[in-house]
Amino acid sequence: MNLRIKVFTAFMAFIIAPLFVLGAITYLLSQHIIEQNYAEQSEFTLKAVGRNITYVLKEANYFSEDYMLRDDIQRLLGQRESVDPVMQTEYERLLQRTFLSYTPAYAVTLYSFNGQSFSQGRIGYQRVPYTGLVKHPVFREVMALNGPPRWLGPHEAPEWTGREPLFTVVRVINDKYTLDNRGILLQQFQFHELNRIFNYFGTSHSKDLRFMIVNSEGLIMVDNKGELAGQTLDGHASEGLQLGEEYQSRKMKFDGVESVVSVHHLELKDFGQMNWSIVSITPWAYLSGRTEQVLQWISAITALTLISALLYNLFFVNRIIRFILYVVSSMKKVEIGDLSIRVEPGSKDETSVLARGFNSLVDRIETLIGEVKLEQDRKNRAELMLMQAQIKPHFLFNTLESINALAAQNEGRKVSRMVQRLGTMLRVSFLQKEEIPLSLEIDHVRNYLEIQKYRFEDLFDYEIDVPAGLGGVPILKLTLQPLLENSIQHGIEERLHAEGEGFKGMLRVRAEEKEDAVILWVEDNGAGIRSEVLERFHGTPGSRISASGDGEEGGERIGLGIPNVADRLRIHYGSRCGMMICSMPGQGTLIRCTIPKEVSG
Repeated sequence: MNLRIKVFTAFMAFIIAPLFVLGAITYLLSQHIIEQNYAEQSEFTLKAVGRNITYVLKEANYFSEDYMLRDDIQRLLGQRESVDPVMQTEYERLLQRTFLSYTPAYAVTLYSFNGQSFSQGRIGYQRVPYTGLVKHPVFREVMALNGPPRWLGPHEAPEWTGREPLFTVVRVINDKYTLDNRGILLQQFQFHELNRIFNYFGTSHSKDLRFMIVNSEGLIMVDNKGELAGQTLDGHASEGLQLGEEYQSRKMKFDGVESVVSVHHLELKDFGQMNWSIVSITPWAYLSGRTEQVLQWISAITALTLISALLYNLFFVNRIIRFILYVVSSMKKVEIGDLSIRVEPGSKDETSVLARGFNSLVDRIETLIGEVKLEQDRKNRAELMLMQAQIKPHFLFNTLESINALAAQNEGRKVSRMVQRLGTMLRVSFLQKEEIPLSLEIDHVRNYLEIQKYRFEDLFDYEIDVPAGLGGVPILKLTLQPLLENSIQHGIEERLHAEGEGFKGMLRVRAEEKEDAVILWVEDNGAGIRSEVLERFHGTPGSRISASGDGEEGGERIGLGIPNVADRLRIHYGSRCGMMICSMPGQGTLIRCTIPKEVSG
């Protein structure tokens, strides 16, 4: 993977991703803490509201009980005969002076068991007839209670209260001495104090805070905003609520708005039979308002930090990575041999030190390679000189041996010609140049072959086919002569010994031109070379046939010339040029020498 991609991936994985995770955890944790803290605060608030409601109901019960135990009220319910209109009016004034003297009282009706009823109330109140009371399901509950009050909240008995938000209490009035049943009390209250309680606790928190009093069926009896009274919670809350529990608080949607809904069950058993709860609805936006602002600021700061980090990664880290990749690319070019590469410093910091160090290292490598090449050239030149020194006495010895043989036969003319040709050859071989033109090498070969023909008149014939245009191509001196010498001594001469006087040797020297090289061929029809000897010769340099001198190699004489010339070509021209031998026992030998085509001046 590219270094830039690695660094960017690590930057995203170890910096950006943890910031996002930290932000998400912080947000969720803050939401949970807000909800938990508000649940605790809401519990105290609802309990305080509940205590105020309890006080209101307790006070209403107190006045009702006090008035219904008065002697004049007891006597009123004890009437067995029908009351005339004058007394009816008097009794209603009595109710006005007693029950309605309590400010929250809205209306009152007393029922005797003989069917008489006495009512009084504020303007617009609705009298509840005795027959309507008896038929109502609450009547049986009241009779079963036999004294304790049965409270009805607003909208629980709309046939009695209409649309007014009235609390109704129904109870049996007993004789205060004998405890006999005297009649039924139905009294309605309009508790404006509840609105003041709700408004006090509501405005102290938020104008959006909603308080409701609901019964056990979820009927909303009182809503401080006056919008939902008479409806049920199920039509507004997204989740169900356990209204009988002492306290619970949950986050849910109310009328489609994310809110915290808290419920507190009122303990009112001491004040009559009722099963009411207080419900508060607090919009989540209010609770998390300031926190949301803080989180927004934190998000903005985090976003700016991320942008700064990205810019830092883009303009600083990325610049360093580009410089590193630039250095790596330069190193790869140096590896493949381009020592002209230099790294330009990007800025005046540690990267410039790295660039100078890299350039200094390449300069040092270039210097060392130059020294190694110079030393290698010197070594190669010494090896060539040594090989040529080996060839010169070897060739001279063989030629003098041939002249000696002719002199012994009294062939004076031939000896003169051989000495003349030998002098020409020695002038060529003693030249201080390593390379000579191909034409001069061919003349040297022709003189050598003529000397050998003087010695072996009927041993061989020869042909030389070299285009005149290749005469100026430079070649290592004494390249072809050792090969021809090897062909004569270890090819043609051995086959002559094997087949007798009927054999005639043939040597051919030819040259051809390729695109960037000259190919020289030396061919003979001598005894050939065995395959295992050729395999060793064409193998690795360490397994080649030794050129230390004449000797036996695997049972076959191969002489000094071939390995010597092969090593000289390899050292001087390199691996792209050299020698290849094709041979088969009894079929002769074909040697190919490849040299670069460079026309000498």
